[in-house]
Amino acid sequence: MCTTPTSPTTRRYAADIVAMHDRMTYARLLDHLPQDDLPHLAVRGDGLVTVAATTEQLPHRYLLGLQGFRLAQYLQLGWACEEALHRSAGFCEPLQALHPDDVHVLTASSRTGRILGYLSLTTSGDVAPRELRDPDRARFPVEAAHRIDLFDRVPAPEGVRSDGVRELKRFVHARTLTDRAQRLRVTLELLLGAGRTLLAVEPAVQVLVGDVEEDVALRHLLLAGLEVHLVEDTEPWLPDDDLLHLAYTRRGAVKPFVAGVPDVAELRQRIELLEATLASEDLFEAADAFAGAVRGATRRVAA
Repeated sequence: MCTTPTSPTTRRYAADIVAMHDRMTYARLLDHLPQDDLPHLAVRGDGLVTVAATTEQLPHRYLLGLQGFRLAQYLQLGWACEEALHRSAGFCEPLQALHPDDVHVLTASSRTGRILGYLSLTTSGDVAPRELRDPDRARFPVEAAHRIDLFDRVPAPEGVRSDGVRELKRFVHARTLTDRAQRLRVTLELLLGAGRTLLAVEPAVQVLVGDVEEDVALRHLLLAGLEVHLVEDTEPWLPDDDLLHLAYTRRGAVKPFVAGVPDVAELRQRIELLEATLASEDLFEAADAFAGAVRGATRRVAA
């Protein structure tokens, strides 16, 4: 259990893990990926590189690095348990939680090779697709943490099975990224990478799930123009020995969501708008115009 006060040894161990991942460079990542078979790849003239790759496509050492980047950001935010990390002698989030067809989207600096932002689109882990009302289907992590069946609260479109759903997770920026314009640019690059991934993966993804704070990550979903169904009044919980249990006790209210993915034509149109937004000289004005054009919305659903 993470208690207060944390011992100096434990704090030093966690600080060393953060410092180690801050030094990591991913400058040669593209050399080790099948570039002709990636869901998304964008190399920009401004020095940003965004790539989407499945767990299967990423070499083991890069998976360790990505899981470590995620952990380092959560440690700095106070959402990862230093005691659980020290007790397990860990240095990254467990790889066992990943599935082969999970997609990892990251934006990095080509100059430094350091990751600036990351998100993942994860599968449920079902070996074979199951009906969403099947009591034996694998639960998405958000459902396990909030102890609910999301599709009891927000029915999915007819015919959608578990392989047509992805959980949007770990939408994080590097804590070193403090410039507002660069942070917005990284956000838009990640959203673009997620959009192109949704176009590329098969079977088609029709529903996104996850959980968000209303004043933080929800803004990204609305910026992307999604109609987000927020489930109210859940009681998320992870065991005290879980590395990330503090993510549900130290943040503000974290609410599960269900959002439909636009059809292919609409998704392509939004991707074109995002590309135009990223090419604009006034990024903030262009981002406001994009958000106004796609018009995201929030719907509230009782638990």
